[in-house]
Amino acid sequence: MTLTFKTTDTTAVFLNPFLNFERSEVTCQLRWDPLTGRSGRLAHFVGFKPAAADFSGLIETSGKNCPFCPDNVLALTPKFLPDQIPEGRLQQGESVLFPNLLPYDVHSALAVLCRQHYRSLSDFQPRLFVDAFTNCRSYLDRVIADPAEIYGLVTWNYMPAAGSSQVHPHFQVYATKAPGNFLDRLLSASQSYRSETGRCYWSDYVQEEIRRDERFIHQARHSVWLTDFVSLSVLSDVIAIFPGKQTFFDLDASILEETAQTLSAVLDWLGRQGVYSLNMAWLPARKGEEHHWLQLRISPRLYLAPHVWCTDTPSLVSQYQESFMIRSPEEVAGELKAFLRSHPGA
Repeated sequence: MTLTFKTTDTTAVFLNPFLNFERSEVTCQLRWDPLTGRSGRLAHFVGFKPAAADFSGLIETSGKNCPFCPDNVLALTPKFLPDQIPEGRLQQGESVLFPNLLPYDVHSALAVLCRQHYRSLSDFQPRLFVDAFTNCRSYLDRVIADPAEIYGLVTWNYMPAAGSSQVHPHFQVYATKAPGNFLDRLLSASQSYRSETGRCYWSDYVQEEIRRDERFIHQARHSVWLTDFVSLSVLSDVIAIFPGKQTFFDLDASILEETAQTLSAVLDWLGRQGVYSLNMAWLPARKGEEHHWLQLRISPRLYLAPHVWCTDTPSLVSQYQESFMIRSPEEVAGELKAFLRSHPGA
């Protein structure tokens, strides 16, 4: 099994009404993920930038009765059973963690990130992430009896374009035996690679990405940051890979501090590009599954045409499960790398 970044270019030809019906050619590129074979399409929307969306009215109205704001969070959110978490809720800095009223599994919680009802992506200080991640890890530590059997998942749906029903920033955290199709496919393919080659795919992958320097963004002491060759997002996913780490429990305080610094800088850059919404997820293995390395995946989300609330999940994505990208991961990586070099926190 070899690590191959496979692409195929195709060209569509038509008579262009914006050029007096002259012949036009537009190139699209098909890509295949080197580990799983998952395919995606890069459609070149020349000069694309996210169209502005006005959320000012939504932010104002949603803040009036927000259950996650400081005046309400202890009165309007549920508590854990005393035999589960005697305190009822977990608090760390500004983060407050409590049971999810709409649970995803037996152990399912929400972790509010901050007291402020709304923050732009450029306004998330590293300390907020350190405290929220620490809070989530404390919860998982209490509810996961055997980390070799259970996955501890932490996700973030930020703003409505990412599927959030609340403006106030909050994480979802849950313990489960079912890691979800995407993560399950990564784990299975990683195991197959180890069985066939005797090597860890993620070690080979990181080395190859650094050597190519096409999607490589930043190397910190405990993590490597890059864009994904076949992104889930139309604007290109940013991924942090943690060499030799499998679970959320493998991250000590110094690693969380470092991760929060880089994450805050990445979000700052995204905000400056006009991004206003994202999904984020930790992709762990279970304890002992050394064929996989822990990852943090950031997927920008947006309305392709905000004036008609056109989402970025057409049938190609939602039913065919085929990614499409309108900015190349290589272009995004180059711009983000330059930004992080001059960012004081990265």
